[in-house]
Amino acid sequence: MDADDGPSGHRIGTVVFDLDGVIRQWNDDDLDDIETAHGLPARSILDVAFGEQLGPAAVTGRLTYRQWMDEIREVILARFGEGATGALDAWEANVGRVDVDMLAVLRRVRADTTVALLSNGTTRLRRDLHVLDLLDEFDVVFNTAEIGVAKPDPEVFRIVCDELRSDPARTLFIDDLAENVAGARIAGLAAHQHTDRDSTVSVLSAWGVDLDDLG
Repeated sequence: MDADDGPSGHRIGTVVFDLDGVIRQWNDDDLDDIETAHGLPARSILDVAFGEQLGPAAVTGRLTYRQWMDEIREVILARFGEGATGALDAWEANVGRVDVDMLAVLRRVRADTTVALLSNGTTRLRRDLHVLDLLDEFDVVFNTAEIGVAKPDPEVFRIVCDELRSDPARTLFIDDLAENVAGARIAGLAAHQHTDRDSTVSVLSAWGVDLDDLG
């Protein structure tokens, strides 16, 4: 089902939001500058952190956040030397920033229907949500590091719908990545690729979520 085509006489029962790229944004340019100042090519740490070896292990809980970060540090320090320590410290301390416009959307949606979070998170996700004051903004938080299955695997969407007791056909998933949207659709959910606030609001409205007073 393609959410952008609108529903066929159905009103959405549950909305599941992704976190990163939708509700939370990362200050990647600032981190690029920090890496460059410490003698690293921009995105060096990110590439190691979410490469084929470490990324999947972190977001499915096979590595705890601490184990993951220690592995990242070992790789980066071996490549670039002790001078990279400051960049690693800054990268680890970073928790991104809340997209206040999308937070307003989330709150308005939650006033109208059940709202859940599904994030390919590490075991530090709930701590990050607490720091960002987001932990209580969702009815349910699903962290793939706790589930053991990550997006875009259709199984994680089936698990979420089962836990929520939500009909997939009446569950709208919103994510910024096309592959995750595709995985949700395979599992039978309606899904929308988030690119900006206005288009996401339009899709939510088309599915019957009352956003008239959002502005």
